[in-house]
Amino acid sequence: MGSTQENAMVILKAMVEGSRKRGSGDAIKRMTNLECSEINEAVTYLEKMHVVRTLPGLKKPRYNFLNVILEPEGCRYYHENFGKIKAVE
Repeated sequence: MGSTQENAMVILKAMVEGSRKRGSGDAIKRMTNLECSEINEAVTYLEKMHVVRTLPGLKKPRYNFLNVILEPEGCRYYHENFGKIKAVE
């Protein structure tokens, strides 16, 4: 798809707008249509931004984590940086 940063924002947007506080790699794949390697890289990027944290799991063949948890900072970042919805009249 796009760069790691773009993919990270796709995941963040999908989690916030989908009211998903937690998601597995497969759930994120269904929400975003990203490839497993793109999800792994993007989740690492989001972790470095401190907007998500991951729960490590048993050996997963496709993902480097068991679950991704959306942190309150992730919601704040989303609402401060993504397009604002204006009232429809």
